[in-house]
Amino acid sequence: MEGKQQTDDEVLKGMLSRRFLYAKAQRTTTYHHSFRTKTRWELVRLSLLIVGIECTYATETAFVAPILLAIGLPHTIMTMMWAMPPIVGVLFVPVVASISDRLGFSWGRRRPVLLVLGIAMLLGMMLLPHGRLIGETIGLRSVTWIATITTIGLTTTDFSAEASNGLCRTYAMEVCTIQDQARVLSTMMLIGGLGGMLGYLFGAIDWSALPIGQYFESNEAAVFTANWIVLLIGLVSTLTSFAEIPLPVQERDEMLRPVTHRMLQNELKRIRGDEHSAQDAPTETVGFRQFVRNTVQMPRSMKILCLTQFLSHMGYLPYCLYFTDFVGAEVFDGDVQAPEHSPPFVRYEEGLRFACWGMALFAGCASLYSLVIEKLIDRVGARPVYVCGLMAHCVGMLAMGFLRTKAIVMVCCSLTGIMYTTIYSIPFLLISHYHSKNSFHMEDGKCVESTTTRGFGADVSMMSSVLCLAQLIVSLVMGVLIDTAGTTTVITFVAGGCSLLAAASAMAVLYMGL
Repeated sequence: MEGKQQTDDEVLKGMLSRRFLYAKAQRTTTYHHSFRTKTRWELVRLSLLIVGIECTYATETAFVAPILLAIGLPHTIMTMMWAMPPIVGVLFVPVVASISDRLGFSWGRRRPVLLVLGIAMLLGMMLLPHGRLIGETIGLRSVTWIATITTIGLTTTDFSAEASNGLCRTYAMEVCTIQDQARVLSTMMLIGGLGGMLGYLFGAIDWSALPIGQYFESNEAAVFTANWIVLLIGLVSTLTSFAEIPLPVQERDEMLRPVTHRMLQNELKRIRGDEHSAQDAPTETVGFRQFVRNTVQMPRSMKILCLTQFLSHMGYLPYCLYFTDFVGAEVFDGDVQAPEHSPPFVRYEEGLRFACWGMALFAGCASLYSLVIEKLIDRVGARPVYVCGLMAHCVGMLAMGFLRTKAIVMVCCSLTGIMYTTIYSIPFLLISHYHSKNSFHMEDGKCVESTTTRGFGADVSMMSSVLCLAQLIVSLVMGVLIDTAGTTTVITFVAGGCSLLAAASAMAVLYMGL
């Protein structure tokens, strides 16, 4: 028997090969793909829903604040409107993930939920830019009603996108071999960044100056329509990419269970003649009570990871949600509530389009960095990559706050792209790492096997819940800070400070050799 790493690889290939041939022999199923390496194109197709989600995020973050401010809302009320999606998200994203963990549908556990959430996103995207038109059509012309209709669209879209984000990653990792999981996550980061770039580029276009612009009531309506088409294509592509192995099938047939690190270790023990080797456990699901218990009684490693992700999003969200307003008001000295076609209003519109170019650069840098982050982790380890990624955003935000120039804005957007790739890859890799080893803490440098059943999808969804909690706090506090300070520059200092705290927290995360 040769070196341990080679032996592990040989045993894994044998396990996958046997299951591949067995699944292929079952002529009534198409599950053999779960036991083979995916091509790059297959990983791209599997990830296209992320393109639509990131495009949606881009359009939301670029235009929701200007839309709400144009209705006539002050900053304090406008930012509170952003609080609705995270309130719904904190309450229901983990529940959706827990239900998904236990679904026994023949179509699988993740895809039925993703289909429902995708339809909700598409409906929400129709409401968002047309709040005023819908209100006037049904006789509700007051600012309160128009803002309410717009907020319903915002809440539906944002909640569905957040829940879909984690579930799409879970689905992708479950239909891939353990060797492909890092590849599919990096692919999602790459093309997800391209999706964000596409959304921001839609916003940078002056649609009213194009022939097609005459068919839309506003520039925002044209942008949201283009985004709607991208989202629909991504949803259909991902949901038709690979069949999931239904939960009842996994429970009934051991040879049709996805190969995990735990199963690999058990197989190695059997080969070495270990009498105490554990048998492959059936696929375990987490009931709602167990899910709540696991949430309350999280291992220390998960608590620190969630805290780090929370602080990371507290640093990212002020930039994400209010950057376009900051550029329009502070860098270009514009005013969204000025009379239409007046110089301050025109300057604000110019600033909004410039900000979209900056955020397109941010998304592009995120995509490019996703190409190398896996190699960086292999070379220097996850800890320095995690900490440095967060510090890049910290430096960028502070520089933008002190030096409010167009060139600095562009440079700082690229640094935020590095941070974005970091917080949407390393935490998910760590959760996958914990679950694959079935361990959440170490003693004397060795992993200690967990005796508590934890749902992988539920743990991934906690990252989404943490985002919702951060968005809730930012939404409730940021508007008050902006109105008190009298300037949107305050968002850059809040973002920089929270990113610094996140970097400090990342130093304490359990990496288990990653």
